[in-house]
Amino acid sequence: MGQPRFQAHAARSTKNSKGARALLVFLAWLVAASSGLQAAWGLTPISDEELAHVQGRDGFAFNLRGFALQGPLSLRLGSAEGSGLSLSNFALSRSDDLAATFSDPYVLSLQKGPAGMPDRISLSEPLNALSRLSWQFAADLSLIDKSPSAATDTFKAGALLIQDLRSFGGTLSLAPNADPAEQGIAFGLGLRLDVGALLLRPRGRADTTLFDSPAAPEQFSLRGLHLAAATPEGSLSNQPWRLADLDRQRLLLNTVTAPEGGSFLHLNLAWPSAGTSAAAGSLLIDNISFKSDLGPSLDLGSSRIGSMQIQYLDVRVKTGP
Repeated sequence: MGQPRFQAHAARSTKNSKGARALLVFLAWLVAASSGLQAAWGLTPISDEELAHVQGRDGFAFNLRGFALQGPLSLRLGSAEGSGLSLSNFALSRSDDLAATFSDPYVLSLQKGPAGMPDRISLSEPLNALSRLSWQFAADLSLIDKSPSAATDTFKAGALLIQDLRSFGGTLSLAPNADPAEQGIAFGLGLRLDVGALLLRPRGRADTTLFDSPAAPEQFSLRGLHLAAATPEGSLSNQPWRLADLDRQRLLLNTVTAPEGGSFLHLNLAWPSAGTSAAAGSLLIDNISFKSDLGPSLDLGSSRIGSMQIQYLDVRVKTGP
């Protein structure tokens, strides 16, 4: 894995709670420690020219260089006995914008909440104005059926690939839920994305650098995905789509105990606050297609949603019988 380079600077004095500031300091230490930095934190001296691009903010800024992660890492979503969906053998990497490493970083900051509301932690992504920060992802997809009375049945569903994912100024914020009657972590989320291709290859990943790899005879592809806030005319804007907002329409993650016993994971996007409306997003997919060596290929052309809103969402995931 390439070694990330970090920049940090002193935070301004604010009235934020000591506990929240301590959490911010701990997160800074965790990011640095997880990167395998050597003695003296492995901080790289930067020139006066690079320092001139650093702006004072309440928090700290960091960036990555030569980031790559590859190995037998698995992520499984399923029941306690082992059944579920598995993503394994991850390959994740990002290209760099060397000229903007310090002038356009990730920023982790502590923000004062509105009156009567808790403080929140916010993570802002680089603006990526020149589209040079591009992510590549690949993982093997499996479906696992496991029960005490039968042998484990694993269906290898192929590989999931994401090519040339570019994000522009997205934000993630989190805070304790403001409603004391319902415990959990509340989130705000803003996204503006361009994705070169989202591919599902049922016979394995083949050459992940190619959209149409000769070694992948079968493939489902979504090519050229564009997601952003919608304009009043129903087209893509240059601003992130605020899917969730801590003040107007929070996204809550918690666990809930059912009346009949047992518990489940609960994801809830609340109704918009009174007097407000859900943010509108726009989605454009340049091409949707199926390719197979067993029959004719199918090209469905492009698809577009000019304006869309999520008014309310409630997802509950329960494990076990």
